[in-house]
Amino acid sequence: MIGLSLDGTGYGTDGRIWGGEVLIARLDGFERFAHLEYMPMPGSEAATREPWRMAFGALHAAGFDVDECCRLTGASESEVKLLQRMIERRVNTPLTSSCGRLFDAVAAVVLNRRTVDYDAQAAIELEGIAVNELDAEAYSTEIVATNESAGGAVSISVKPLWLALIEDKRIGVPAARIAARFHAGVARAFIEVAMRARVARGLSQVVMSGGCLHNRRLARLLRVGLEAAGFEAFQHRNVSPGDGGLSYGQAVVAIAAMERRSL
Repeated sequence: MIGLSLDGTGYGTDGRIWGGEVLIARLDGFERFAHLEYMPMPGSEAATREPWRMAFGALHAAGFDVDECCRLTGASESEVKLLQRMIERRVNTPLTSSCGRLFDAVAAVVLNRRTVDYDAQAAIELEGIAVNELDAEAYSTEIVATNESAGGAVSISVKPLWLALIEDKRIGVPAARIAARFHAGVARAFIEVAMRARVARGLSQVVMSGGCLHNRRLARLLRVGLEAAGFEAFQHRNVSPGDGGLSYGQAVVAIAAMERRSL
């Protein structure tokens, strides 16, 4: 099956932090078909508690200059200098493809959310303000080839998304509309990559999992979009899509591994 793994933090096979993945999945293994482009997490775990750090890293990766990063994140001059040095010297700044961290970064810019009190707070608030927005035009992303060190997978560049989002913010588009367009953009990006995977691998079933699927708006946009594109889409019902479901999946994979060894 094609697997959409959209989460906050997962340790990848390349030593980086995953969480925005399109996988060709089997019980006995997987192939990484595509992922969100990598962005730096200045401060590592601190970036999950202080979304402005994640926003700075994401904007930096998207090519925005320091002054713009400073303005959009509300960071002080001393904070900016510190994060800039951390990113340039790769000090306590892992790279991540996490969808959850992208939500944090956008929430920091759209909602001016600098810190959080609990896990996924910024993302939950971003979903919450969009609740009354029905149809929203999706922000665009770009699917680009990656280098060989990424295992031949393609990456989803969110630079076009950031450019459009920041222009909306500049001209005074309501935060609720921006949040809705962001959700739609993320969903459309992964649907487009799933369509590429179908052509490349001949698969028409998609499983959606990961903590980001607690986001009802994102889950609905993905399911409806995938089904409209002719996929059979599966999502969680009895088992949590987040950390609560990990042990179940590990048990299933372990059973498959034991069965292989007994052959």
